[in-house]
Amino acid sequence: MDSSTALRFGPFELQPQQRRLLRDGAPVVLGARAFDVLAALVLRRERVVTKAELLDLAWPGLVVEENNLQVQISALRKLLGPQAISTIPGRGYRFTAAADGTIDDRQRPIEAVHARAAPGMDPRERRVANLPAKLAPLYGRDQDLAALRTLIEEHRLVTVVGAGGIGKSRLAQATAHALADRWADGAWMVELAGLSDPALLPSAVAQVLEIKTSGPDTATDSLIGGLAQRSVLLVLDNCEHLLEAVASLVQAVLYGAPHVFLLTTSQEPLHLPDEQQYRVMPLGVPSQASTAGARESGAVALFAARARAVDPRFALTDENLGLVIDVCRRLDGLPLAIELAAARVASLGLRPLRDKLDARFRLLTGGSRAALRRHQTLRAALEWSHHLLNEEEKTVFRRLGVFAGGFTVALAQAVCTDERLDEWAVLDHLSALVDKSLVVADAGDVPRYRLLESARAFALEQLAAGETAQALRRHAQAMRDFMRRVDDANLDGELRTDQYAALVLPELDNLRAAYAWATGDAGDVQIAIALAARAGALIDYAIEFSIWLPPLQQQVEHGAVDDATAARYWRAITAGNMVGHVPSALQIEAASRARTLYLAMGQPRRVFSCLIQLARHHSAQQRDGEAQAAMDEARSLIQPDWPAEFRIHMLRRDAWLARVQGRIAESLTLFREAHRASVATGDWRLEVIDGSNVVDALWNAGAIDEAAQMVGALVDELRRRPAADSEMAVTFANLIGILSELGRIDEASAAARDALPVMRRSQTYFPEEWVHLFWRRGQFETAVRLLGYCDAEVHRTGVPFQVNEARLIAQARTALEAQLSPGALATAHAAGAALSKAEVLALISAAIENASGEPGR
Repeated sequence: MDSSTALRFGPFELQPQQRRLLRDGAPVVLGARAFDVLAALVLRRERVVTKAELLDLAWPGLVVEENNLQVQISALRKLLGPQAISTIPGRGYRFTAAADGTIDDRQRPIEAVHARAAPGMDPRERRVANLPAKLAPLYGRDQDLAALRTLIEEHRLVTVVGAGGIGKSRLAQATAHALADRWADGAWMVELAGLSDPALLPSAVAQVLEIKTSGPDTATDSLIGGLAQRSVLLVLDNCEHLLEAVASLVQAVLYGAPHVFLLTTSQEPLHLPDEQQYRVMPLGVPSQASTAGARESGAVALFAARARAVDPRFALTDENLGLVIDVCRRLDGLPLAIELAAARVASLGLRPLRDKLDARFRLLTGGSRAALRRHQTLRAALEWSHHLLNEEEKTVFRRLGVFAGGFTVALAQAVCTDERLDEWAVLDHLSALVDKSLVVADAGDVPRYRLLESARAFALEQLAAGETAQALRRHAQAMRDFMRRVDDANLDGELRTDQYAALVLPELDNLRAAYAWATGDAGDVQIAIALAARAGALIDYAIEFSIWLPPLQQQVEHGAVDDATAARYWRAITAGNMVGHVPSALQIEAASRARTLYLAMGQPRRVFSCLIQLARHHSAQQRDGEAQAAMDEARSLIQPDWPAEFRIHMLRRDAWLARVQGRIAESLTLFREAHRASVATGDWRLEVIDGSNVVDALWNAGAIDEAAQMVGALVDELRRRPAADSEMAVTFANLIGILSELGRIDEASAAARDALPVMRRSQTYFPEEWVHLFWRRGQFETAVRLLGYCDAEVHRTGVPFQVNEARLIAQARTALEAQLSPGALATAHAAGAALSKAEVLALISAAIENASGEPGR
């Protein structure tokens, strides 16, 4: 009991800590048993105290007759007055004397207490049992703290689960501190990290709680006996290395001490029936410096506070906020890693710190002297967690390190299975690693798992040299097999494009890692070709995959791969998204090669796909006869049971062919029909593609106002429901061009600014629309330079301007020739023809922000 705790009633003052009763300031002679009965009643004055409970409190460990209690109650009534203690028939006694002063709420049982601090006192400055009087600020954990408080108020056993260094102990301590006055005997925290012998657990807990024990053999009984009449929140911190012992002790406490609530922290749950688990996730990291509340986010606020602690001059600024966010993101929002990194800012500087994070285990050392030794370096924290694994769990953990950006169960099994570990064993060990907080399970329709980057770096270190090579090969093979399965289903129309994207896009980092290994010194060219061929369908999402294909052409031509892989390679070369990356003649040749191979393999759906691409490229070269022949052959292959996407492809090509042949009304009708069919599939990406085609056809047909209305609505919807960057870029380009041609320059400029991030990601800029816009904005030199780039691209690729773009270019060219001298025109045009794609983007980005146009124009 707290020595300052006292209760005054009438002329009496009870001082429980001093075991003293005063009347008018003078001590009253009171027997020990009578004092114990009085204290028990006073401290529980909000409720009835049963006779059995009073007997246990006043005569602990003894068997006595009930009349002994009656004797003490009678003596107290004579001393205090008959109204001081009431008898509740059939239940027990209750202290009912009117009190002039109140005892500290921490002495009351949980049923009667409401959390509150003394007037004017900072709640953090209260000393509650053995918790610190004041806690350090807890950054980014307000929601966790509120959720955990609710759990522990409603359940007697709650386990805070999370990775090492994620902040479990601090969160549990803050929760206990906030709620300690809900228990009569406060909150007690027992640190178990330094305890290695499970047999000593009961004694260690009893020692902290100041409960006497006679030896290890009877320590549990003594502990339970000492806790039986206490109302307390017991926090057992860092239980993961003593799970069985902790679980056994917790069960005993839950059964034998009904007023004790338990809050445990562990990297793995206790797996008890009544246990409520609360898993702590990393601190939130904003996506970028401009994100609302970026400075106040948990990770950034923690980093800034720790950096200021070692260097008071440190301050978050607009200039360094992006660097801080990058550091926190690369450290996965892990509080321990962030604290250790922030401590290095004073000696290294922020940018060098960020650049050295690849050597994080050497860099992130030297935590607080008050911290556990395993929390003084990032490596020590991970070694502690790793030591708790059995050998098979260690094997699976280190092999999972080869994954980049997460993985599915199937991929984990493909990489980790060997002659000793079958797929079911890998699944069991993966589940154990999730339980032990070394693997993070992300929510989603398809469960995905990942290692935090620091854990992944540690896992890779554990791979022996020979095992590293084998694991990397198995990873690349697993990605090859996965891409083949999903791509085949996509090619054959068994997956909607949005379903395909949902499966493949999460694996892009794994795909990149596998390809990097396959093309490296210890790689495998067959795997590299297979990965590149299957990645061709992803160019709409990441343009980088376009550069994988051309360097492998010679190996494919020389028979490095089987016919199925070769056919897929040539089909990837011929895709529309490869326009500009390979010559048009090669695309036509590739379509023919793929068609021949698929025909020999008896795969008519893929033959159809090649013919559609062949028609596209012939049409772009204005070879209408060849395009029509390819279309006729494709049409002859379609079967009634084929998915709707095949018919949509046919409608699109028919519409484009009608358009280039001047049948504008028919072309628009066909595009509308394709759009309706796409909407019916429920595939948003198809709907966006065909919606953009209708916009383009309306524009070409002269219905520019209707085109403007439709494309504006489509862009608004894309802001809510994004599609692939390439499709979004096309739609934005249409909007820019249409608004520019309508003379709505301010709106076109605003749309252009919105379009830039999408166009940067897709590396598809549609310079024809920009030429027209910059001409309309009066930025003539910029327009001419972009015109020079456009003309050079037509010459390089052999692909002429499309109809609407050709009209925009013609309008701008005529006006610019009238505005500029022949010499200035030629100079700017030549400079534009020499621009690279990156330089084009830089030119557009700089010019679109110049609202006033070019000086002197």
